[in-house]
Amino acid sequence: MSSKILDKANELIKKAATAHLGVIDEGGYPVVMAMSMTNTESIGDIYMTTTLDSNKAKCLKRDNKASVCISNASDNITLVGVIEICTDQDTKSKCWQNWFCDVYPGGETDPNYCVLKFTTKRYKLFISYEEAEGQCE
Repeated sequence: MSSKILDKANELIKKAATAHLGVIDEGGYPVVMAMSMTNTESIGDIYMTTTLDSNKAKCLKRDNKASVCISNASDNITLVGVIEICTDQDTKSKCWQNWFCDVYPGGETDPNYCVLKFTTKRYKLFISYEEAEGQCE
């Protein structure tokens, strides 16, 4: 496989504002939701934010396996991996954006604000009409 498609995927990731996150709910069914991405540079690690008391955080505490899909026109990135719920201040500050104040009134130290760090285990790419799949190490 050409590293060119991986480079294109990473460029698409850097420009994307939204990802679709799939998790398994309490009934064992997949649930997909749109999520704002923040501070994401490559397909290896995707960063999103949520509240600790959200349904998605509750689902991820039970089962941290997840899938992320990012698309743009005809390009598509599908990732499968695991999520870590980060509550440490360094990660929260690194991922903070000023518009988050609308969601987290306590700012970047809001105790309900957390970062979801998705780590990719495997990927399927369809970019510029080229396909690739593989595993991340």
